[in-house]
Amino acid sequence: MRAGDIDRWLTGARVLLAAGDAAPWTAALARPGRTISVWPPESGTPESDAVVCADWRWHGDEAAHRRLLAEIRRRLRPDGVLVLDQAAATAGEAAGFDPLTGRAGPIRYYHPTELAALVRGAGFRVTHVELTSTPDAPAPPGALLVARALVAPPGSLAVTGWGEAAEGTRLDLRYADDETELLDPAPAAVWAGLAATADQVAGHYPVDDPFGSRRGAPVVSRYFGRTVAPAQLYFGAGVTSLLRDLAGLAAGGPVLAPAHTHPDLQAWAAFGGADVEITAGPATVAAWAAEIRRVRPAVVHLDRPAFDASILGLADLVRLAGAAAEAGAAVVVDESAAAYLGPAGSAATVVGETGNLIVLRGFTKAYSWGGLRAGFAVCSSALAVRVRELVTPMLIGELALQAALRVLAAGDPLAALRRRVRTVKPRFAERLRTAGFAVEPGHPDIPWVVVADADGAAGRTLAERGIRGLLPAPAPVPAPPAPGHLHLTVPLSARRIELFDTLFDTVREDVSP
Repeated sequence: MRAGDIDRWLTGARVLLAAGDAAPWTAALARPGRTISVWPPESGTPESDAVVCADWRWHGDEAAHRRLLAEIRRRLRPDGVLVLDQAAATAGEAAGFDPLTGRAGPIRYYHPTELAALVRGAGFRVTHVELTSTPDAPAPPGALLVARALVAPPGSLAVTGWGEAAEGTRLDLRYADDETELLDPAPAAVWAGLAATADQVAGHYPVDDPFGSRRGAPVVSRYFGRTVAPAQLYFGAGVTSLLRDLAGLAAGGPVLAPAHTHPDLQAWAAFGGADVEITAGPATVAAWAAEIRRVRPAVVHLDRPAFDASILGLADLVRLAGAAAEAGAAVVVDESAAAYLGPAGSAATVVGETGNLIVLRGFTKAYSWGGLRAGFAVCSSALAVRVRELVTPMLIGELALQAALRVLAAGDPLAALRRRVRTVKPRFAERLRTAGFAVEPGHPDIPWVVVADADGAAGRTLAERGIRGLLPAPAPVPAPPAPGHLHLTVPLSARRIELFDTLFDTVREDVSP
């Protein structure tokens, strides 16, 4: 491999070089303004723009190779480039190559497809592979691979954006802190009843029910009005933890999701070597079926309700799951915000009509129990074994499990909240329209709207008045869809409505396109 063939892929000024004989490669790759350091880097060395493995031969075992590539990725800036030049086997090595082990003596030679899978599994997106020599059968040929470093979790997860400060915010419409005032029974009352026995509950170590399935199944069955067997039910530390575990359903295969879906499952799957495909068209069953046939995904992931507060109907969801089943795909439905619809509106009521559906529920939205870290998955019977292999046991604390079961046992406490949303949401949407915002109200029971914000003007206008909205978290793909819309939670209480009116009355300019 010539230095020029490697140099054409390099970007940035800081290059980290790994080679059996680094000196000639350092000289060959030297350019004005470029700094070349040699692997392993010294402590405190800043992130590199590129790492070059030149004339590379793999000593040791495959586990060591994965660890090395992961360490290389940690030394790269996000989206930094890896150029890996795997040397071809010499004539003598080729003669002694063992196709069962992939080895010629102490050296492991990877076929190009094996090499790409190895690199992808270390947190890279492979962008180019080419042969650099003619194969000397049975040994693999030399190969050049180019890859980009993915953003590592937690940087690629939705929660990262929530920690970003915004100066001057007086009303944060990314969430609602006034929902629980309308719940009956109030979550605080449920928690107070549990607190009296907290010491006793915390002392129970439920190794006989590590997923909360056995104790939870009767309660969840009554809540949804459908039989949920213990094998179909798994509790975790919020939906966030379950998305991380269920990313394993991809097993390196593609994940298909609409634009602006909560990206955690995709981020974890991509970091493990999966491709992520984002659908751009309308979320109709026909469009979904076409995309599923095109991508042949391992997992279809969607939010219900979606970012724009729209709801995919249950009958359409069953049809979508059927299309996914034909491709051998599991369908993961994140219903973190579906509590507003009531139990009958949940996709959990139709898992028995499919063989490939997993529905996730939590207690952050509506119940405002984000700190409780409680969530659960209800899955189709045919998927129960796969889900059990992936979900971490003992993931939910005993206090959190008991609190979740108590509030579910209370039935549907959101009737008054839904009435309030239907009363105040139309006025909220109209006030935004009057000021020139293009508003998509979504489902009437979902307490948020989205406003068009293609160029960021709407967000800036509101931020100048101390009002903060929520942008969708970017998908883990090379060119994420532009946000386009800003999510604004509807103020429900008199105090938040009054604050919104006070701040919003200063909005004088027309923000329409």
